Amino acid sequence: MSVVRENSARIIPRPTPGDGAMHPHHGYTLYELILVLALAAVFTVVAFPDLRPSQDAKLDLAAAQVAEAIRFAHDEAIRTGDPIYVEIDQNTDRLLIAEADLSGATVVAGTTLRHPIDMKRLDIIVSSAAVTAGVEFTNDPFDYPSGGRQSSVLFDGQGLPFRKAGGSNQLLTVGEIELALGDMQRTVFVAPFTGRVTIQ
Repeated sequence: MSVVRENSARIIPRPTPGDGAMHPHHGYTLYELILVLALAAVFTVVAFPDLRPSQDAKLDLAAAQVAEAIRFAHDEAIRTGDPIYVEIDQNTDRLLIAEADLSGATVVAGTTLRHPIDMKRLDIIVSSAAVTAGVEFTNDPFDYPSGGRQSSVLFDGQGLPFRKAGGSNQLLTVGEIELALGDMQRTVFVAPFTGRVTIQ
């Protein structure tokens, strides 16, 4: 610090750079930071009260995922010329898309197929998946001329939905996959003869 003399009677100190006397503090205390973060959290809760998907949105998303998976099975059967197996298990809320193993007396799932974009296995429990938690399958969705409702369907190389029974193929007569969440419901339809998939 340098000293300036005024009229020889009084000494007035003058701050020099680096002294800190004329430079205010340029930081924030921990208390100030916590206060700002707390206020930001309160404003976020007020502005966006619920960022989770609604029940209705969950059900729509589940129906869209099921429809997309079945469309993929249909298209993959046409692309490869090999039968593709689809299973909807209402007891476990499981959706499975796999190659069809036709070697035995009954058709079973072979190698599980993977989603063409994210490469995840198409073996999904809809009731416990993060974005569709609580959604359930409520029926055996596939009906044939004999044998009643079944949990599975095959798509042949032309995309036709059928099942193998007693050494012959039976075309699908009804395909209605019912999904429920609380008192809300969606249905994914698989059309007989064409395999076209729609949602209602």
